[in-house]
Amino acid sequence: MSAESKFKITTEIRGILLDEPKLTSIVGEKIFPIKAPKDTPGDFILYQRDEYSKEYNKMAITSQTCKVFVTAISEDYDKSQELAYQINECLEGVFDDPDMAIKLIDSTEDYEDGKFIQVLLFEIQ
Repeated sequence: MSAESKFKITTEIRGILLDEPKLTSIVGEKIFPIKAPKDTPGDFILYQRDEYSKEYNKMAITSQTCKVFVTAISEDYDKSQELAYQINECLEGVFDDPDMAIKLIDSTEDYEDGKFIQVLLFEIQ
């Protein structure tokens, strides 16, 4: 994958999430970068790139790594867990277009403002 496309990896992540009917049946198109619009009703997903790094040798870039947080938010705990499960199911794996491998490296959960929050951290190479 080119440096530019890795830098814009969150665009690819959003596309993958929007292509998953099991997710869009719950959240529709409510998949937002960094933060949701104020007073967004119901369930939704946020995504945010946390890291973009490159390794070099004397000749070129030898590898690129991104870390992306994907967060499922719901007023219902079970639904937040189902969203997190479906996010992991559709993102984790090896992809051809673009050429990348995605793996879950951490997760946590929280509760704030009447919403259950499932946070998944993915590493993308």
